[in-house]
Amino acid sequence: MLLAPMSLAALEPSSRVALITGANKGIGKEIARKLAVGMPAVGGSGFEPGLTTILACRDEELGAAAASEIPGAVVCRCDLTDSASIEATRAFVEREYGRLDVLVNNAAVCYNDATLYGKVPYTPFEEQAGITVRTNFFGSLEVTRAMLPLLRKSSSPRIINVASAAGRLRGSQALQDKVTSPDLTVDALEELMRAFVRDAEAGEHVANGWPNTCYGVSKLGLIALTRVLARDEPSIMVNAVDPGWCKTDQNLMQGPVSAERGATTPALLATLPDEQFLSGGLYLEEQEIKWDYSGVTRAL
Repeated sequence: MLLAPMSLAALEPSSRVALITGANKGIGKEIARKLAVGMPAVGGSGFEPGLTTILACRDEELGAAAASEIPGAVVCRCDLTDSASIEATRAFVEREYGRLDVLVNNAAVCYNDATLYGKVPYTPFEEQAGITVRTNFFGSLEVTRAMLPLLRKSSSPRIINVASAAGRLRGSQALQDKVTSPDLTVDALEELMRAFVRDAEAGEHVANGWPNTCYGVSKLGLIALTRVLARDEPSIMVNAVDPGWCKTDQNLMQGPVSAERGATTPALLATLPDEQFLSGGLYLEEQEIKWDYSGVTRAL
């Protein structure tokens, strides 16, 4: 740990604790900033006070630099492909704070096609699949599993999964039926994600009904996981957010939406008043969107 956290004894009883993965830059950093500073209350009445924010970053030095810009933020090393670092993060949160109120699964990797930007090193599709799904889906799932006991200690726990329009429903009808089944389990979803990696590495993913995108499949899995967790953990607000095509390192700063704007909806979901309990939704710009991205159903 590079920065000394506030001790449990010094933590104000009313302070809420949020952990944001991949928070050293981009959308994750802006989510952390908004949560630390505080958010206007939903509906425009009042102001939600700031949270104690933990920046969970793969690179501690970059995390420390980001934390120095965010009031009261602390940083810990958390690599989504390293189980030991995930367990160390869980132990850190438990030791220092005793609980967790908000988990934001933001960290992700994305291999962009070099023909799109001209500067991204080319990686064959079959080599992208394993690391993309391992990080974006299985890594986020492992962090969530580690933090669930601490979230259950909160009086108003939240999980916000940062998703993407790339994860919209595509592929064969059989695949769509599986991921949207009301009876889908986490175990079954894990097996689907493993099947995609096997098929992609064998060059058989399209023939077997998968969309031709590693990043999209990993985010499809994360959205499906959101729905399953919302069903299985009814006391926790569990939602997914598409922040839009934001200007970040992932797209060489070519996105038309600022990272600050992309962070707004995740921060709003993290600070919703307890009586406005929303769970199992997928949101874009403060509005819940249908599973297939075909329209708006309700606003925050």
